[in-house]
Amino acid sequence: MSNWVDQKNAILADAVYCDNVLVAKNVAVTLPEITFATAEINAMGTTELPLVGLVEAMEASMTKIGADSQLIAMSTPQRHSYECRFVQNNISADGTATAEGCKAFITGIPKVVPGISLEVGSASENEITLAVTRYQLYVNGEELLCIDKLNSICRIRGKDYYSDIAAYL
Repeated sequence: MSNWVDQKNAILADAVYCDNVLVAKNVAVTLPEITFATAEINAMGTTELPLVGLVEAMEASMTKIGADSQLIAMSTPQRHSYECRFVQNNISADGTATAEGCKAFITGIPKVVPGISLEVGSASENEITLAVTRYQLYVNGEELLCIDKLNSICRIRGKDYYSDIAAYL
């Protein structure tokens, strides 16, 4: 049995699409964190346990350089479909470095139209924060997770954690 685990390294490049239109390349993106709702139970005092299948509000952000029509298009206050394609460097057991393709699909509504930062000699970095209703992540063609709050889906590594709850409804 091998003790090797492929090493995931630097993000080599990324591209962001909003409603199927390329709007940015090589930008900072923070994908949603999945936080399960919790309940406090009595056990030697109290303890808090996750309610697996129930997910707290999700948020994502993208930092776009420069002010342009794409910045405004991706931050209009309406539902948008975002696709983030990114490539990460993967080092295998024999030392071979390969590019590994990843995709994140996000459905969300911008929470702000960003204020434009201005400083002579510096790039304008403008952060768009999204209220996320659907988040789906693929790495190397494999779906790792799909959280869809409006359609009651909480699928991680192929297992739907909400289906046990839905069976009783």
